[in-house]
Amino acid sequence: MKSQMEKCDKNKNITNSTNIKPSDECVSKKPWVSIPLKPGVYIFRDLKGKAIYIGKAKNLRKRVKSYFQGKNRSNLYNKPAGFAGLINSIDYIVTTNEVEALILEGNLIKKNTPRYNISLKDDKSYPFIAVTGNEKYPRVFLTRNRNIKGAKYFGPYTETRAVRKVLEYLRKIFPIRDCKRPVPGKGRKGPCLNYHMGLCPAPCSMEVDENDYRKNIEYIKLFLKGKDSSILSNLKSAMKDYASRNEFEKASIIRDRINDINRLYESQRIFFDSSEAWDFIGLAREGSTSVVSMFAYRNGNLAMVNNFVLENTIHLENEEIIPGFIYSYYEDMNNLPSIIYIPEEISESRLIKEWFKKKKGRSIDIRAPLSGEKKRIMDMAVNNSRLYLEKKKFEKDTGHSQAYRDLIKLKEVLGLKNIPRRIECYDISNLKDTFPVGSMTVAYDGKLASQDYRRFRIRKVRGQDDCRMLEEVISRRLRYLKKPFKVEMSGFFGKPDLIVVDGGKAQFNTIHRVLKNEKLDNEIDLAGIAKKEETIYCSRFGNGIKFDYGMDYARIIIKVRDEAHRFAVNYHRKLRDDYMTNSLLDGIKGIGEKKKQYILQSAGSLKYLKNMSADELMNIKGISCRDAEKVFRSLHR
Repeated sequence: MKSQMEKCDKNKNITNSTNIKPSDECVSKKPWVSIPLKPGVYIFRDLKGKAIYIGKAKNLRKRVKSYFQGKNRSNLYNKPAGFAGLINSIDYIVTTNEVEALILEGNLIKKNTPRYNISLKDDKSYPFIAVTGNEKYPRVFLTRNRNIKGAKYFGPYTETRAVRKVLEYLRKIFPIRDCKRPVPGKGRKGPCLNYHMGLCPAPCSMEVDENDYRKNIEYIKLFLKGKDSSILSNLKSAMKDYASRNEFEKASIIRDRINDINRLYESQRIFFDSSEAWDFIGLAREGSTSVVSMFAYRNGNLAMVNNFVLENTIHLENEEIIPGFIYSYYEDMNNLPSIIYIPEEISESRLIKEWFKKKKGRSIDIRAPLSGEKKRIMDMAVNNSRLYLEKKKFEKDTGHSQAYRDLIKLKEVLGLKNIPRRIECYDISNLKDTFPVGSMTVAYDGKLASQDYRRFRIRKVRGQDDCRMLEEVISRRLRYLKKPFKVEMSGFFGKPDLIVVDGGKAQFNTIHRVLKNEKLDNEIDLAGIAKKEETIYCSRFGNGIKFDYGMDYARIIIKVRDEAHRFAVNYHRKLRDDYMTNSLLDGIKGIGEKKKQYILQSAGSLKYLKNMSADELMNIKGISCRDAEKVFRSLHR
């Protein structure tokens, strides 16, 4: 057994490393002997040195020792059988107290994401309101990005549309800039349209004093914290001050702001007094997955419901899951509740309170309601988490998500034989009879799968005959389904559930014959979309039907059809440009295949080549001054 001492952080915490054998023999080696009887964090590592579990302890030696002693040592902290045998080395960091250990544990888990620690996944990426802090003229905007440097966050919020309206209204009351640049107005010659509409004070043109601008930002932050009374009090004082100095125009502007805030607060009760805020945490679990439902009550009203999925909880008790969720969720929160209600009493309540005090500078109470109104709300939260867990389990087992529901609806509306999980769409692009090409784009479970796209050079068909070109392309594609090494739903060998052709009745009938000849008409569905009329043809609607393209299920087909058109047109243009560029360079004395290749690689496109000067041509590798002159004269003849 080897020990190694090294410096850790500014608090002079000590990191020790103890190496042990990766088997149950490690029990006799007693790897805990050199570990001190002090609070801190322990890190179990595997043979590769990867952290597999990080924990905190009031007494490091006793906690680590417990993993290796006794008949049921693997299950003592609800770890899988043989867990001790996975541990190859133990690192530990001594801290001053248990709260410091708790904070350090959270930071290390976030950084290392160990396999056997709780993994918190917010089932939805709920938006936050961000207020930037490191800019001369800060911004306020809705975002799902929680990593903006110096930003302060408020939320999360479930009603995105309502929050956008509130922000829009707040900008009218407290004008601030809406541009996305960290430096306002960069690249502009004058104020934007928002300034002329009275929605922006135009810091880009120095039309506003920096202190006045920051006052507006502070008012917005107060509003988002629920401190409406503070805002109104400050504004009323400012209004009286202006009126006493006979500055009635400025006083009237403040009066209008007060009226606007009162109207906004009456109509949009999204933000509430944070001093009267509670969060209820309901928990349900099954197998390795747990769900936490959070009911956020503000000023006595249910303001928000969030559902969170926690993985890796099969070996954990509620005593560990609830604190683990609290530390993960509230780590980056600014607008905290005054009370957090939990479904049952836990021994770590005192430690959680101390963590909040040290980490956030706030005293937050942790309670388990036993009766009355709070107990009914908790029951509702627990029931919601149970229902949500059942929903997630059903979705996992059946693939039944929103996209899946759209595909089911598409199947019902068009009368398809299959659920169209893999959709392939084909389009043809040519100019008269020059450079005819075909494209295949793919959507899998409603999402474009660009890795499966393919493009085709038309080999057999001459002239402008879209039907025969589609027949050639799809016949070539279907040959791959006969390969013995076909991989289901994968790449070019995956069988489509639905083939969509960009065209009307003639194209639909042509490809229907192809599928029939290949004896695939009972396995693969077919649809055609006529561009101009936006009419869809399928087995149920042989003469076509106008589709409601505003529906989500219909947008899936439109998306893959538009992508096929784009893909085909781009390929056609590339071939045409390559040919024209080659033609222009052919016959120039002294420009052989090698030099032509250098020019094509440097130019990239015909348009860029034609715009190149003689000096730019001369800078191309392998091109002399005389060569550049010849090419330039030829291009501009």
